[in-house]
Amino acid sequence: MLKDFIANFYELWGGAYLGDFSEQMYNNDLYFSVALYSIIVALILTIAYYYVVDRPGTAKLSIWSLNLLVGAIINFIIAFVSANNDLTEIFASVGSAIPASFTSDMMVYSIINSLWTVVFMFLVSMLIKWKSTNSSYVPF
Repeated sequence: MLKDFIANFYELWGGAYLGDFSEQMYNNDLYFSVALYSIIVALILTIAYYYVVDRPGTAKLSIWSLNLLVGAIINFIIAFVSANNDLTEIFASVGSAIPASFTSDMMVYSIINSLWTVVFMFLVSMLIKWKSTNSSYVPF
């Protein structure tokens, strides 16, 4: 059930279904670990912005946007490296190489992961910004 839920997010309910790549990711439960790491990174960065780096000089939309960009880049790397390493191991165990088309599929998957990171960080920001001393009005 959770496996299907997470796969639907990454495959955009069929809109970004990537054929064999999506099958390999789903059948080997590779979506879950990336989703978990991405959520943890997004939470840490968002909480750090509102409660650790909470200074008048950082209470700006530009700094908040930079924080979102950093989260998106980190989670892009996590998704790409994780998918690449896990799929390399899976294909190596049966004595074959990763199909060439999987590189572009990993890029699409990583971009989708980055976009979900931005959405998640925005939603978390809306929930936790109210108790911030200086940044309670950021992003608006």
